[in-house]
Amino acid sequence: MTVFLILATLLVAGALLLVIPPMLGAGAKAREHAARQEQVRTVLIVLREQLAELEADHAAGRIADAEYQRSREELEQRALTEAGTTEAGVDAAPARAWALGVVFAVPVLAVAVYLVLGTPEGLDPASARPAPEAGHQITPEQMQAMVVQLADRLERQPDDVQGWMMLGRSFAVMQNFQGALATWAKIGTKIPDHPDILADWADLLAGASGRKFEGDPDRLIARALELAPNHVKALALSGTSAFVRHDYATASAQWEKILASLQPGDGAYGSILASINEARAKGGMAALSPPAGAQMAGIGGAPAAREEGAAASAPLTLRGRLSLAPELVQQAGSDATVFLFARPLQGGMPIAALRLRAGELPVEFDFANAQRMSQGPLPEQIAVGARVSKGGGATAAAGDLESQTVLVAPDAQGVSIVIDRVRK
Repeated sequence: MTVFLILATLLVAGALLLVIPPMLGAGAKAREHAARQEQVRTVLIVLREQLAELEADHAAGRIADAEYQRSREELEQRALTEAGTTEAGVDAAPARAWALGVVFAVPVLAVAVYLVLGTPEGLDPASARPAPEAGHQITPEQMQAMVVQLADRLERQPDDVQGWMMLGRSFAVMQNFQGALATWAKIGTKIPDHPDILADWADLLAGASGRKFEGDPDRLIARALELAPNHVKALALSGTSAFVRHDYATASAQWEKILASLQPGDGAYGSILASINEARAKGGMAALSPPAGAQMAGIGGAPAAREEGAAASAPLTLRGRLSLAPELVQQAGSDATVFLFARPLQGGMPIAALRLRAGELPVEFDFANAQRMSQGPLPEQIAVGARVSKGGGATAAAGDLESQTVLVAPDAQGVSIVIDRVRK
């Protein structure tokens, strides 16, 4: 009876693991949408502060009426565009009521079906006492124990394809990357030669190593593509691996194979095409034009479609390290907002901005996926600076902590920005 109950609970828990996290907003699409919304909010904050600065300059007579009107219209148009991007995002609101209903309904239905079709008298009545209502909830410790049991069973029965897929996805849902690595070290050599399993575990192992694909992830991806050359997840991972190691031609080629299997009206078509064109831009290749009817979505939530004949702006690939001087750590506090700006040398609207928390510093920053706030060709040099905003606004104020402005190329690497002074 005990074995039966363990297996039944494991199966129900596995089903809930596949269904409940997306309903609670924990799926990959929800995380992507949340990141996109966060970037849009950052842009809107900066635009609002830019408008306030413009109003102040006009009131003080520092800019002419014509320049004021033109700049105001540009800011308003940009704000409308960003607001439209926010509304166009996927509906990632958690369906908690449905999730709660599923959590209770699945076990109840399973028991009901067993009572009708199974053999209830086969259970020992003395030990089969009704569980309290809270018993429907599975604690993380119980789930971890079930995963360990599944891993132990796969060590003895390595040909169980569904078991391997459930094990990999359970580790991914639980974000237990260390457990996945330990399990892989123990029984990874027994993995079935199946493209779905190979791709899932390649993704899991790459995530466990900080999206580094060298070694086992690349080997598993290559084998999955040998078995199924058009396997979508394997192609996507292969392109990502190539992109990470700056092999942009291969990244574009692998993603183009996915694009060829989609219709222009598919929702994913635009985002894949945008990724392809980003790789092609970084690799010095001509961009692919979207066909009529393609649903376009830019990197980081920005619209990727441009007016016909307009020249695509060069990518901003500035990377480096942002840190806070040790003597200012206590003064900054861990929850203060940090803005990192990339601006034209002559000032004005930032080209792009990143928003962080002071508690995250020091941090490696990368503008490659940052929301562009002004379009057009990039200058040969840009001004980069950071500020800890005590009030949370993008406009500088007395008491803020800030860095020196550094002049760099838009594709500079290894740039060091240190917040080391208090604004007077």
